[in-house]
Amino acid sequence: MRIHSILLALSAVIGASQARKYPTSGLYNVDVNVGLQDVKGTVAAFADFNGDKYTDLITLSDDQTSFSVYLWDHASWSFALLPSATVSIPQSPEPFIITNIAPGDYNHDGRLDVLVMGQADPVRNPKGELKMRIYLGNTDSGWETDFIPVPSSTSQQPIAFDANGDMLTDLLGYAYNGYQEGVSGLSVWKNVYSPSSPGTIFEVLPMNFTGEPATKCTLSDPHSSAFVDLDGDCLADLFLTCYDAAKDEYRYVIYVNNKQSGFEFAKEGLFPAGAGPVTFADMDGDGAVDMIVPACDRGSCSIYIYYNQQIPLCTSKNQKDCRQVTNLCVADPNFTFNIDPDHNTNAGGLVQFPLGDVLPHGQQVILNDSGFKGRLPVSVHVGDYNLDGYPDLLVVSGTPNNIGGPSSATLLQSVLCSTNDDSCFPKAIAAKRRTFVKVTEGADPLNNAQNVKAAAFFDIDEDGTLDIMLLRGTTGQQPAGRAISFIHNNYFNDAFFLKTLASNGVCPSWCGLDSKPSRPGAKPFGVNYPGATFKFTILDTAGKKRANQVAQYPSSTYVGLSLPYSLFGLGRTNNYVEELFVGVTKNQSEHYTTYAGVIPNSQLIIIPYQTEDNLNGDNEKGNTGGPSEWTLELYIRPGDYVPWVFVVLATAIAILAGVVVGLNWMEKREDERERKKALHIINFDAL
Repeated sequence: MRIHSILLALSAVIGASQARKYPTSGLYNVDVNVGLQDVKGTVAAFADFNGDKYTDLITLSDDQTSFSVYLWDHASWSFALLPSATVSIPQSPEPFIITNIAPGDYNHDGRLDVLVMGQADPVRNPKGELKMRIYLGNTDSGWETDFIPVPSSTSQQPIAFDANGDMLTDLLGYAYNGYQEGVSGLSVWKNVYSPSSPGTIFEVLPMNFTGEPATKCTLSDPHSSAFVDLDGDCLADLFLTCYDAAKDEYRYVIYVNNKQSGFEFAKEGLFPAGAGPVTFADMDGDGAVDMIVPACDRGSCSIYIYYNQQIPLCTSKNQKDCRQVTNLCVADPNFTFNIDPDHNTNAGGLVQFPLGDVLPHGQQVILNDSGFKGRLPVSVHVGDYNLDGYPDLLVVSGTPNNIGGPSSATLLQSVLCSTNDDSCFPKAIAAKRRTFVKVTEGADPLNNAQNVKAAAFFDIDEDGTLDIMLLRGTTGQQPAGRAISFIHNNYFNDAFFLKTLASNGVCPSWCGLDSKPSRPGAKPFGVNYPGATFKFTILDTAGKKRANQVAQYPSSTYVGLSLPYSLFGLGRTNNYVEELFVGVTKNQSEHYTTYAGVIPNSQLIIIPYQTEDNLNGDNEKGNTGGPSEWTLELYIRPGDYVPWVFVVLATAIAILAGVVVGLNWMEKREDERERKKALHIINFDAL
């Protein structure tokens, strides 16, 4: 126990020494250092293109007709253009204006591919046909020469998910041909890729649900649907945002994942007037994913936190109606989001945080980027910038309707609800929910940034702290052009982190060596696999155990800038991560596994690969595979401090060795004196 405490303390000291790379605690602008000054366009997606565990950028040109890949180079601490991975889409015989890029492994070979969505004229005809194509990844030359066409959809962009639990990426949306023929139901683009027929990836089929909501769901346009676990079983469910034109209501519908039985209707509810894109995070550290919804109505903007109320974690032996740590991935069928617009029967499920006092004077939350060709909702991004275990928010604001005038970004830190805060209702205070305060100390590089169009969290150089990327409007570029700014997070936090990534299980370690020996293999790290779930328990310094849940890549639509991995804070602790649950969308009896005693400040890569004869993971055919075959790879990032650690260790060993040698010499000398004294006594007696 003492040894691991020393290791954790050493890790904290090392982290602090790295943080002091800059003179003071705070945020630092590093625009001139990261090599993106000459980019003509904007960032469209985050992904690890070459599988080196460093996140790269996929950029979109300012006219939205081409895209490129910028690889992160750890040695030079900057991004570098990969010329062979630049694709320009011809605009004849029909225009193709790119409106979204969704990275993923669509042919299941362990290499990163991209799904490119576009329209002919998204400005004058935003509800027109959404054309799609896939560019397959080739780590030698960027992308394969020819793209693979994908059947078109309506303007509501399809989301990436796993329809049948085979770990292949499918799509959910409205088929354009079906829309023309009067078919109003959702369709699934089922992944049927086979090396024997490489020209086809998807087959469009009707999507069948079990049960229906009281009011038929028509996806809003734009929508913020997602593939995320909401009932607590570590198996991703479908979350759909709907719009009822007759009632002018913005609603949500949840279908829980029942594996072989498909998706079953579970919950529905209303959002507040003027609601924007929905994001997801475990805001209060209770082991359940909550909803974050920005909304502006009649000139007043707020952020609503809708807490997912599930069976709580057992924290004492006598506690009843609670979830044991061994049951973190067992569904709670009674989960609920208490969203009462009048708050009369609120059961601690809501916090409404007004933004009037924290945003710059005269600004409101920006919910849509009007300069982009096509629909581009602006999300509130969630990340734990101070690693205290409670996610914080990054909000973009500007003048009403985002027409002219200044715009900026604001960082909001999560704090515990108190009786002095009007944003928390009494029952929310009793339930220990969270609210927010604006970060001002050391945040001048962020708070002084102007003309901000979008902001997102990003871990520069994978050092375990969430930095900030800003996309700012510029002159001299087309409306979609952005100046890309990075702000380095150098806050000195006495806390730990854990970074996790689950692959799609296509291969156990290296992919492609057997099928194409002439090409180098690929590590399946950068495949942007949607639907993975992580739950963990941690002991804080007071000895209290708490649980957290994190979702991996829940949404892939509308240039959402979702990270392909999960990075979360552990807070202050003097122990390992006691239990880590990892769930994927495999359709088998056991879809999750558990790891114990995980080292903080490390990166975990889970590869849920299973051999062909053990895909079921049960005993029906005598198989004993399943999650027991999954591979866990743990990486502790080396740094410039490693030689100094070796010097300190060698010096300590030398000092201890010197002490041992000195004590041994003194002991021998004392023994020699005792021996001579004994001999002298014997000789004297003989006389």
